[in-house]
Amino acid sequence: MSLECQFHLNKNPNLKRFLHENPRYYKYLNRNPEFIFELEKIMKEKYKLTLPDKLNNFKNKLDMLNTFIDILN
Repeated sequence: MSLECQFHLNKNPNLKRFLHENPRYYKYLNRNPEFIFELEKIMKEKYKLTLPDKLNNFKNKLDMLNTFIDILN
């Protein structure tokens, strides 16, 4: 694995954890160091760190808060 990939992995703990949980991606990284950007996209989809996922999570929290307020009234 290239040094740039290793530095990128060390800067991003979620990506490093994802790679440890899915070791098959080591092979792709060894063959193509540019795959790290694709791996980051895969990780964000898997861990639900994309913008639509975050917005949906925020909406769910607001709905829950609204429900609690309605119950208290």
